[in-house]
Amino acid sequence: MKKWISYFFICAYLLSFPEARQILKFPTLVEHFISHKLRDHQTTFASFLKMHYLEDHGIDADYSQDMKLPFKVQDSSHYSLNIIVPPSNSETLAERSHLIDGVKHNFVYAESFFPSIFLKIWQPPKI
Repeated sequence: MKKWISYFFICAYLLSFPEARQILKFPTLVEHFISHKLRDHQTTFASFLKMHYLEDHGIDADYSQDMKLPFKVQDSSHYSLNIIVPPSNSETLAERSHLIDGVKHNFVYAESFFPSIFLKIWQPPKI
């Protein structure tokens, strides 16, 4: 019983990845190859893979079947959710408005760019 439960959890874990779900489409690949083989007896599995994965043969009569093959379309099952929380009060932004002043400098380092708190922390050792 423990063996089957462990198999279940391993399969559930592996199938959570989009690429692993493509393995479930392999029977479709075999069926589609057989249908091509019945139409043209000269078709080999290598030529079938070359035709469907390496060559762009455009939209044809079995285009919908071609798109059901494994690794043919990208499975976007993972989404990124970004939550932007506005500041609790706008006064903190107003206080830090001195970080960037309107003076144009022609060199990279400008002392007025850095807040005064950094100037107090990063001082050379005093002798």
